[in-house]
Amino acid sequence: MIQTDQPTCFPPGVLVRVSSKYNGTVLNKAVGTHEGVGMTNRQQFCSDNGVEYRNVVYQRIKYGDDHTYDVITDVDASDTTEYVSERAGDALFTRSVGVGLFLPVADCIATVIYDPSHKYLALLHLGRHSTMANLMSKTIDHFVERGSKAEELIIWMAPSVQKSHYVMQYFDHKDEPEWQGYVEVRDDGIYLDLHGYNHSQALEHGVLAKNIHQSDVNTAIHPDYYSHSQGDKTGRFAVLAIIQS
Repeated sequence: MIQTDQPTCFPPGVLVRVSSKYNGTVLNKAVGTHEGVGMTNRQQFCSDNGVEYRNVVYQRIKYGDDHTYDVITDVDASDTTEYVSERAGDALFTRSVGVGLFLPVADCIATVIYDPSHKYLALLHLGRHSTMANLMSKTIDHFVERGSKAEELIIWMAPSVQKSHYVMQYFDHKDEPEWQGYVEVRDDGIYLDLHGYNHSQALEHGVLAKNIHQSDVNTAIHPDYYSHSQGDKTGRFAVLAIIQS
């Protein structure tokens, strides 16, 4: 864990931490999701931050043609790893004190949203698919439907791949109006600004600009973070978020 990369925007009583290669990969599918070194490293990372792994909900991201990438899963103590190994969801949402949210990532934008008035917490996996599905705006709506005020929400985007290194050879939405300003076509491919797009979604849904925080760490070039875009397909770092009081 790199201390200078940890968020400072959340009030006391909320713990949000991001791991690094120093903590080892928190997922190794070659030996199974919930066993081996990945599991050991998850437990140790939680313990290092004063959280028992049995009190966290492990977030499973699903891919496939039949997946909508905008699934928001409400969780509480019954969903922690003490009782189940994982919960699937593109975003996890909790109102429960002491229930941690745990997401492995490598380039995608792990995003934490917190309502300090109601003490609601969410952890989002904002990759290309979920960004196109407008998961950010739908999660904000999820908060508001439960009594939150959008202008009070605090958002933090963890280390992730930046537009300068997020290149694709095709992007079917590049000519759509809502993506203008967030897509750049160059000779070597199409560069996407997922941060900018999600930032704009939050603003459009009433979140104040001063409450939106983004890590400036680019995982594609930072040596201490795993990056799938740079060929490391096995490693994952983690974001842990928990309401402690």
